[in-house]
Amino acid sequence: MEFGSLLAKGGPVVYILLALSVYVLSIVIYKIHVLSKVNFFRFDVTQDSLTMWLDNKKEDAYKAISKDIHPQKEVVSFTMYHLLKNNITQAKERYLREEVLRLSQERLEYYDSNLDTLKVIAMVAPLLGLLGTVFGMIDAFQQMEMAGNNINPSTLSGGIWEALLTTAVGLSVAIPTVLFESYFRATNEKLKINIEHSVTKLLTAHMN
Repeated sequence: MEFGSLLAKGGPVVYILLALSVYVLSIVIYKIHVLSKVNFFRFDVTQDSLTMWLDNKKEDAYKAISKDIHPQKEVVSFTMYHLLKNNITQAKERYLREEVLRLSQERLEYYDSNLDTLKVIAMVAPLLGLLGTVFGMIDAFQQMEMAGNNINPSTLSGGIWEALLTTAVGLSVAIPTVLFESYFRATNEKLKINIEHSVTKLLTAHMN
């Protein structure tokens, strides 16, 4: 059966789900593009600079890390800059930590954008599919009632599979959406952990 025919048989719910799938695809492509531009998918990118910093090659460490636009490097280079240029005492360390936290949260929120939208679509798509199935089943049973004793089993079975079509489409939209949303959240959580570890190493070494 042709794709256009399947859409027609699924009714308006299938068209809504198709529109949602296109929207999800556009979000995924956009996020991959944005994240790829800053080498987001590389983790623990600050190790070399941290090693130089701990070896007391602080200027070299800062120069090496400040050339990249990776969000983890951005936060760590910000911390290095203030440790190099300012006299950070234990009394001032709390304020630096607050600034670093603010910057990291700002970056994480930016890369978290649209993930809630994907989450909502993943929740709504199966429900829309189920709603379409309910409407289809109602229509199928109405046809049974009108047919009376002259029920054609093929007509009834055809109406049922057409009704179930919307559930299948809804799940087909929801499953990849959940996978993408979970993956992007996991990468963001990994970034958060790496930032915390890197900054903690810097501040601990500075105060010792």
